[in-house]
Amino acid sequence: MKNFYMVLEPSSRPHILAGLFAPTSFCSNVTFNSLVLEATLGCKIYGLTAESRTKCLVEPFSVRESVVIYDTPQLLPTTPLVRQLRSLSPNDPCVRRLLKNYQYTLSQLGPFAADLVWRRETEQIDCLSPEIWQLLKDMEFTSPNIDISSPNFNVTPKVLKLVQILKCCQGFGDGFRGVIFVHRRIVAHILMQLLSNLDSELGFLRVRVLVGARNLDTSPQDNVIRLLENGSCNLLIATKSVEDLDLPKVSVLIKFDLFDSQLSHACVLSHSLGAEGHIISMVERGNSAHSTIVSHLSYLSPRLRAWMNTHCWTPQSSIARETLYTNRDPYFSDSDQESGPASFIRDPTTGSRLYPQDAVNAMYFLPSDEHNPAGEESLYNPLFEFDVQDDGRFICRIKRPFQSVPMPWSDPSLTKAGARRLAAYDVCVRLQEQGLLGSGVFPTTWAIPSDNNALPDIDSVIWGTRVYGKKLPAFWSNSALVSLDPLTRLYPMIISIEYKTNSIPPHAPLLLLTRQPLPDIPAFNVFFGGLPTRVNLTRAEPFSVDEHQFQDIHSYNDQLWRGVLNKPYSSTLHETLALYAPLESDWSCKTAQSSGLLSVFSHISWSSISATLENWIVPLKCDNAEALQKDTEDALIQDRWTQYTRRYDAAVVRSDLTPLSKPLDPELQEYENLVEFCKARRKGFEGLKDYKQPLLEVSRLPSFIDRLEPVAGPFTPSTTKHQYFIPELCAKVTVPASTFRTALLLPCIMRRVDDFLLVKELNAGLLSDCVSEKLLHAAISAPSAGIEYDYERLELLGDAFLKLLSSIYIFVIYPKADEASMHNYRQAIISNKSLWKNAIAVGLPAFVQSRPFSLKGWFPPRHSTSDAREARESSTSFKTNTVSDDEKNAGESKSRKDLSGSRLQNNNGKNSLQPMQHLGDKALADVVEAIMGAALLSGGTDVALKAAKALNIPLPNIEQWTDFGKRAQESSKPVSVQISSSKIEAIEAIVGFQFKRPQFLVQALTHISKTGVQSTTYERLEFIGDAILDFMVIRHVFHRYQQMGPGALSLLKGVMVSNTTLAAVCVSSGLHHHLLFESDKLAHDIREYEYLLNRARTEEYTLAEKGRSIGQYWHNIESPKVLSDLLESILGALYVSDQYTPVGAEAFFDKVFKPFYDRHITLQTLSHHPKKILFELIQSKGCENYSLDKESNEYLVLVHDVVLASTQDETGISGAKVASCIGLYALEGDPGFLTRTCDCWKKAK
Repeated sequence: MKNFYMVLEPSSRPHILAGLFAPTSFCSNVTFNSLVLEATLGCKIYGLTAESRTKCLVEPFSVRESVVIYDTPQLLPTTPLVRQLRSLSPNDPCVRRLLKNYQYTLSQLGPFAADLVWRRETEQIDCLSPEIWQLLKDMEFTSPNIDISSPNFNVTPKVLKLVQILKCCQGFGDGFRGVIFVHRRIVAHILMQLLSNLDSELGFLRVRVLVGARNLDTSPQDNVIRLLENGSCNLLIATKSVEDLDLPKVSVLIKFDLFDSQLSHACVLSHSLGAEGHIISMVERGNSAHSTIVSHLSYLSPRLRAWMNTHCWTPQSSIARETLYTNRDPYFSDSDQESGPASFIRDPTTGSRLYPQDAVNAMYFLPSDEHNPAGEESLYNPLFEFDVQDDGRFICRIKRPFQSVPMPWSDPSLTKAGARRLAAYDVCVRLQEQGLLGSGVFPTTWAIPSDNNALPDIDSVIWGTRVYGKKLPAFWSNSALVSLDPLTRLYPMIISIEYKTNSIPPHAPLLLLTRQPLPDIPAFNVFFGGLPTRVNLTRAEPFSVDEHQFQDIHSYNDQLWRGVLNKPYSSTLHETLALYAPLESDWSCKTAQSSGLLSVFSHISWSSISATLENWIVPLKCDNAEALQKDTEDALIQDRWTQYTRRYDAAVVRSDLTPLSKPLDPELQEYENLVEFCKARRKGFEGLKDYKQPLLEVSRLPSFIDRLEPVAGPFTPSTTKHQYFIPELCAKVTVPASTFRTALLLPCIMRRVDDFLLVKELNAGLLSDCVSEKLLHAAISAPSAGIEYDYERLELLGDAFLKLLSSIYIFVIYPKADEASMHNYRQAIISNKSLWKNAIAVGLPAFVQSRPFSLKGWFPPRHSTSDAREARESSTSFKTNTVSDDEKNAGESKSRKDLSGSRLQNNNGKNSLQPMQHLGDKALADVVEAIMGAALLSGGTDVALKAAKALNIPLPNIEQWTDFGKRAQESSKPVSVQISSSKIEAIEAIVGFQFKRPQFLVQALTHISKTGVQSTTYERLEFIGDAILDFMVIRHVFHRYQQMGPGALSLLKGVMVSNTTLAAVCVSSGLHHHLLFESDKLAHDIREYEYLLNRARTEEYTLAEKGRSIGQYWHNIESPKVLSDLLESILGALYVSDQYTPVGAEAFFDKVFKPFYDRHITLQTLSHHPKKILFELIQSKGCENYSLDKESNEYLVLVHDVVLASTQDETGISGAKVASCIGLYALEGDPGFLTRTCDCWKKAK
């Protein structure tokens, strides 16, 4: 079947009917082996239904899983030896690594094991100074003490629990086999030594260490695995890097360290004995991160359970039908220097590395070309296919197509796991060579430099603007590492400009060529006179060029940049990191049809390149009008024979005009004709060959304009629109006009490409790719950057979310704190100073975009000559990237690179090449809140919580939203007040939701006058309810008014959450009747307020019947604060009653608050005068040139002398008020008006 049948195309395979002897119960008792048989033979077993297949797959894998809890270790003081080492060599990298391993081992295994680190390191590290080596050599070692009651107890509770587990394993007898998984290799080695010192308790164990190597050779690991198979050892201590190898089925698997990955968990399951095996997860008591990991691995959907079964039962595995959850933490288990040489693929965008040990896991996250047919989702489809060669070695190939990349057989290996690694790594290499290996499959890395001179002291008391280093994309420095071979591979992106109106002239597509593949760049806008125009970057098929072609493209680029910059420019081939090439004039993305990547190499306009290299300008063909007309199509014209001068678009050949005609230009009216003008003004003019030649009508080509600014206007000549040239005296630029127009946009395009590269770095490194890239770009863009969006709206949303998050956290963690204390605790979390410090701690300032793009000082992507030399010396291809950690650390000791990618010197002097920027402290705090707002929109509260944790918001032991319900100690306080079930039902009818725990409702209704004890009233619930309401209101107006600016949103929010508005909502809903209190004065105040409110409402609704909008009839009535507190406390009670989920609170908001807000509160009906509101909105955008003027009988709202709104002054009606209302409607309907019209912020720079 394999040799003759499966090699045929599916459409060419003959139909075969085969019979087999099987028991009558075969079809009713489906086993997994029958599904494997179907997949192997490519057949269907008659009688097996889809339901029976599904039922078989989703059965839980039969293994006994358990969780063992261990206590948190005590913090131990720094020993004299550690202090002595730090004082002897504080900057020695070997000593720093030694101390790092010691501290990590101390926290994981305890003092005895940590002391073993000194002994092991003295045997393996040659770089230690003699003084330190002797110091470590002479130290005394103790014995392990696992008696926790002893004062000499010198292991951690985690180790003690492990020893207890292992002692229980003695009952398995000689058949015992076990594996312990740990994070880091140093722990594996030291733990083996520790267990070896416990012969009296664990003498039956024969322990070996199994750690990975970051290369393609798995034979050393296979040798250790054979020792476990033949019984030479019965316990392995392994790191995560070997979990995909062919470990034998073992009795006990212990997760000493947890890995937050469903894929990793499936690998562990596959090594167990099934029903006879045990998997033990060790969890620290009270550690919410550990609890979250266990939760991720315990609750699986049927589809994931089916996939996990296939992964456990067969080496072929399959693709999961749902996205697997995995933490992309690289788990540097094998990052120590002894790991030796390494093969890897580098992600050019982030610099992350994918090693062979990561390649198999990457297969599960690559996009597949295959789509599952309807109804076939439950069938088993293998991911890997194996074959055996004559010599007994295995080969493997990937069975699922990825991006149309061929899937060949791997090199042979002694094991299936080795062949699987080879096949997977080969696929990753092939995808990378095609530019199709996305950053999402790479383990993430995120490093904050420990000594960055560009960052200010975070303890500084100065509050204001500071200078920070600005990051450059790592993509370009990573691209410099690729060598320029005789046949250089280039990765093209097609730059195409959508021009749909006649006001925007044609822009030809250009190829952007890079040495490494750019990631996918989303489409973005450039602006022509305020009109947005789409720029698309489309990936094309990579190609190789020879040395001559490469040199031609490079020389063409130098010429092109001289034209764009209009000044001398040159760069060497090794310095240039981005090249551009023209395409044939008749080619476009729309006409090019391709099922995969577009092939563009054959469409490069080599003739255009050659023409530009030969001459920048050439004479016009002006023999006759027809020849001139044809020669000036898509042409740029110069009236001077020099490269750096003004250029013009050729508009039309004017056969009705000659050099002897009277000039049409108003500025030339003093001359009889153009010939006379040339005699007077043109140096060296000696007359014309043809005085009857037609003139050429041209228009000035604008020089560079920042097209990223929506306010940037079109070029406007100082006098007339057109000028008239004598063709004989002019030159034509050899670059077509449409191509040159696109080239003029390249600085803006490359700036936006750099922006998105930084966004991808930040998203992958800090935020685990959980935030929408477009939203994240807005979140790190300050209003002063002058682009089409900024962080202001997101900051408003993020601020409300942070208030909600911190309030719930304080409410849960401090169950006995009063309202004042909770407010102080919350302020310590959400204050701008705290957020600013958090931003600096995670390296955020380097990513903030605060300034508009400026061509001054800008150059195309390139690197210095020293970097070029280094790149040539260390250049490697994708497949042969090999470097030892010794070499890597040695290089880092000489120089290091900071977050900006710029090289820093070892001294304290700053590199002048590193870009710097000024940022205000509040601006950084706003960016932190904006990122949380972007995360909230991207994935809800759990993603926003994840972003908050990544941004250093102090929320210990809270990893996901459900942790609030798990950790809550709040219970209803004992109150003497009792309410009837009918009263509870009446309140539930008003709020639209049923209380799961009515005792919280009683507390929410109880005023202090009822009990006299503040802790039994609604005070704490009102604290949390205030934050819940703020968040829900902001979210409501944010989505309802999607184009409204933050100033207007703040105005609406301020009115909606005011005490007067909430009191009106309370009375209109009838909830005030259910307040529990005993105060005659309060009763009188509530009755009087209710009477005045109802009277005002009746009057307002009567006026509304005459056409007037319903406004805030309550704003002039003084309200008892208890009414607004009641609403907020009921919101809080619902939230707590629902285990800190928003279901009930949202139902209450939708039924009571939202209809009231939508009917009564808009910008036009705010209680303030609309003129005040309008001017506050305009001022909030930084505009200073606005007014409300009366001209004759008309009121005009003017912004920079542009009419925003106008109205006639009518008797009895305030024209100023009506005009202001119209202006508010205009800004609401056209939110880009101020951006297009106002440039005050530019003058204030």
